[in-house]
Amino acid sequence: MKKQESKNQKNYRKQGRRNRQRGAELQRESVRLARQFELDAHNRDRGGAQHEKGDVEIEDKFYGCKRRKVAPRWIFPEKEEIGVIFRAEYMPPFISVPFEHYLLLLSLVKKDILNEK
Repeated sequence: MKKQESKNQKNYRKQGRRNRQRGAELQRESVRLARQFELDAHNRDRGGAQHEKGDVEIEDKFYGCKRRKVAPRWIFPEKEEIGVIFRAEYMPPFISVPFEHYLLLLSLVKKDILNEK
């Protein structure tokens, strides 16, 4: 009897080997950068296991990692902006900021919380 595959597993198998490698590289890079900011970070999607909550875990929060050859231009800051706030219809607002800026903010919040205790 054949084991049934989930839709995610089928799509993952169709993806090329190099594309999977690039995704794994982004996950490892994200965890490495987070650890440089003294944050608790783990790669949760190792070996194609596809963790149900997300690809990487940073300070008990899960994040997905998406790597594309080209990202939409509107998602990048212009002029003197440090980020872009965007929203789709019937969705909450999101912000696009450089990952290192986000990690710095997260590490400052963590240090502030630890200093209060």
